Amino acid sequence: MQLQFKTKNVELTDSLRDYADLKVGMLTKLLADNPDDSMSCLIEFTTEEPNKGGEYRADLTLYAGEIRTHAVGRGETLNAAIDAAKDELERRLRRDKKKKLTLFKKGARKIKDMLRFGK
Repeated sequence: MQLQFKTKNVELTDSLRDYADLKVGMLTKLLADNPDDSMSCLIEFTTEEPNKGGEYRADLTLYAGEIRTHAVGRGETLNAAIDAAKDELERRLRRDKKKKLTLFKKGARKIKDMLRFGK
């Protein structure tokens, strides 16, 4: 997966980059339908009122083929903001995956009923 980082009022360190890579890398298992090369994630870090110790914000936008999913996380630290955004993105991906599977099963049930002649 390709990661792109954007920052505003935040210094991007190697440890923060590695932490984000680890957390976002966990989401690839939910996108097993898509090859790994076509996936990319845009991660934006910002802080509000940096001189007053404001809240951190992490925006994650995941692109996987035709899928585009966005989530925002806020926290007292950048790691907490990344965790919150990752959890929200994971929840959305699981919901979409479950919805597709449910629609597939519903369609299969209808076809099965149509093939039962006279019952």
